[in-house]
Amino acid sequence: MSHFHSVRVREVCKETPDCVSIAFDIPAALKDSFTYAPGQHVIMRKALDGEDIRRTYSFCSAPSGGDFRIAVRKVEGGAFSTFANETLKAGDMLELSEPLGEFTLSIDPKRAKHHVGFAVGSGITPIIAMIREVLACEPQSYFHLYYGNRDAEHTIFAEDLAELKNCYMDRFSYQFFLTRQAVDIAFFNGRITGEKAAQLHASTFAHLDVAGYYLCGPMSMIADVRQNLRDAGEPADKIHSELFYADDGDASARKSKPEAIAKSKIKVISDGREIEVDYRDEHGSVLDAVLKAGIDVSFACKGGVCATCRAKVIDGQVDMGLNYGLEPDEIADGFVLTCQSVPTTKSVTISFDE
Repeated sequence: MSHFHSVRVREVCKETPDCVSIAFDIPAALKDSFTYAPGQHVIMRKALDGEDIRRTYSFCSAPSGGDFRIAVRKVEGGAFSTFANETLKAGDMLELSEPLGEFTLSIDPKRAKHHVGFAVGSGITPIIAMIREVLACEPQSYFHLYYGNRDAEHTIFAEDLAELKNCYMDRFSYQFFLTRQAVDIAFFNGRITGEKAAQLHASTFAHLDVAGYYLCGPMSMIADVRQNLRDAGEPADKIHSELFYADDGDASARKSKPEAIAKSKIKVISDGREIEVDYRDEHGSVLDAVLKAGIDVSFACKGGVCATCRAKVIDGQVDMGLNYGLEPDEIADGFVLTCQSVPTTKSVTISFDE
């Protein structure tokens, strides 16, 4: 279950024409609860027009900096993102979950390695948190960023990246890829592709001691870059990713068209409690059945992207339709996205505590 806390907004800063960053005043009594790792996110909960809106947003600040800041890019028709960009102001109160997420970069002050990030659009948010933390807390390590956007005006944190470069000239490098604005070097015109990642690997990464690759953005970029890095010989456990949005029409994430058993008993383990839920096919997903039973478990997008509703199947079987949020090793370990899953056996045990 996500534990929400009412937190005061300290500052709303316009980053680009369609993006703001939001800084929070975390009370001293909650500082331990809001300890986070670079790359993690929070669930934002807000009642808008009578609807309980939940969205996930990553920290763009570094844990070592003592700041608590997220970034929100406005999307067309987005209820919370529109509110955040047009209405939210300093002094307002918002409900935040405690930090969540497995897309993280662990810090080792004694390490002397290279880290590589590929980001597109608002996918820069968790990556810049990693960059800040590596530069501040791994004094012998380096970070290399490749960052795609449509043009310079809509490049989130462009000034922050330039400032970081000035402060850490020997340990930080970045390159922008722009799709709607010409750049001097032809290679950086257009999208980040797997082919370009392969060329960068051959010319640069293959000659460095790379600790890990961190990919954040749309599914097409992540899948393409991941595959080309694997083809270049990089092991799967070095390549980490988080999806910020799914590409229109992308069918690669659909594993099946789930067909549920008509009735099932679902034993739900949450916060150490075991509760049995009756599932009927009209419920839709496992998550819907659990929520209708009044059990407060973590969820946000309900679209198979954010992985906030991740749970582990302990007994029985479920069928998961869309998966944009789980890594292959997580699926192998029995994890599913409950918002995209239906039971296929008469009894299922599923744990949200894993």
